[in-house]
Amino acid sequence: MRRLCFLIPLILVACAPRSEIRSAEPIVEIKAPTFSLVTGQTSINRFDPPGAGASVELIIGTIVTNPNVFPVRLSRVEYDIFLDDSQVFRGVLEPELFLSENGTAPLRFDIDTELGDRSELLRAVVHAFADTPLPFRIDGQLTFSSPSYGFRTKSRTLVEGTALARESVLPPRLRLDEGESQVYMLQPGVPVIQVVLNATNPGDIGYFLYGKDLKVLLGGEELAVEDMLPVPLPAGESSRIDILFYPLEVQLEQGAQLALDAALQGIPTSLQLEGQLLMDVLGVDTFDVPAGSWEVFGFVDTDR
Repeated sequence: MRRLCFLIPLILVACAPRSEIRSAEPIVEIKAPTFSLVTGQTSINRFDPPGAGASVELIIGTIVTNPNVFPVRLSRVEYDIFLDDSQVFRGVLEPELFLSENGTAPLRFDIDTELGDRSELLRAVVHAFADTPLPFRIDGQLTFSSPSYGFRTKSRTLVEGTALARESVLPPRLRLDEGESQVYMLQPGVPVIQVVLNATNPGDIGYFLYGKDLKVLLGGEELAVEDMLPVPLPAGESSRIDILFYPLEVQLEQGAQLALDAALQGIPTSLQLEGQLLMDVLGVDTFDVPAGSWEVFGFVDTDR
């Protein structure tokens, strides 16, 4: 650890003409507080891929140690965060930590930053969800004080290490918006079933939700099959999903035609969705939404 330079009034006569002190010299080496990583408190807590925010949130837990034989107070940390050698965040902490002789205290860095279109950085972040640790580094300068003097360090590396994702992808919560969903005639002979869903991502990882071969049932009868285009679901947020189904009346069984007619006549008719839903975390993987984890059921009629 380098010796910290500080101003000492070598000639005090100008400030205090009657002082008997002619000079002051340190008798021990002054050392800046040091930082060590707490692995169990360091993780990627949230990730939104491009199209759903392109941002990442991390928590970096550290322990600050006072290596001196006298107490100090850490009052300010000005720092820069580097992910995979790319500077992504600049911040200031004012922890006002009192550190006794050789004492320690926890200090946490919370990072919330946009990744933008930096493809290499984005690739490094998403690989953390495939068990490839994301390297990071915190550079900064410290302001601290002893009972008699104040100190300010040069910028240096405070701590470095790697982080992995804390969470896995969580399936969405889906609800049929009965007020917005409806059955209507686009034109004579062309019925449309408009299904409106409210989808909420309860997890800390954003993804695109899409569906394959979704079946719409009215009154328990299958009427049509459609795919659902990818819809971004940012972490912890909700989105509206519209799906249009176009039943072919000439192909409908009698029960399905009766259910369609009832809805078109304004009679509330049960609606249900079945099929395969998938979650696509860009650059990481695609996950099936477990069949038993979602259900869309409600009642619709025509909007007249």
